[in-house]
Formats: sequence, C-alpha cells, structure tokens
Amino acid sequence: MTAEPLGHATGPIDRPCTVGAIRRALPPELRDRFQTALDDADAADLSGLVAQWVAVAQTAADAGADTAAGAVRSGTAATYEIGDIFPALAGRL
Repeated sequence: MTAEPLGHATGPIDRPCTVGAIRRALPPELRDRFQTALDDADAADLSGLVAQWVAVAQTAADAGADTAAGAVRSGTAATYEIGDIFPALAGRL
C-alpha cells in the first residue's frame, strides 16, 4: 500500500449539514441521482447515505479533485511506501 501526503486545510472546511445544503452543493447533473438515492433508501441507511453524499458534494466543489483523480487513474500520482509515511507523521504530531 502507498499513500501520498496531503496538505492541511488552511481554514475551516465548509461541509453541507442538511439534505438541502447537500443538494445545493452538488452539481446539477448529480442532484437527481441524490434524490433517487434518498427516495430508495431504507430509514436505517439514511445516515450513511447522507454522509456519502456529503463527501461527493465536497469533492465536486474541490477544483483540484479532478486533477488528483486523473493522476491516480493514469498512474502518475506521486506515491510513497506506507512504512515511510508513519515516521513522517510521527514527526508532525
């Protein structure tokens, strides 16, 4: 397994906290899929479903997400051995 270190957010992260806020944060082409997922979900699954769509909305709003995803898919993203990451993280804590 490998991982790439990410920079820390420089300020608060604005996460949509309601179904309406998630819907507004999604690009228009995903709003119908979100509504369908809500309509078809069991009540017990709603919390997890909403959490997944929060992540989708945040990713859709991140201008660098497409670039990062393209690099991962093409195999050009920088990677590091996991054994090298833990000591580096320990030095930051």
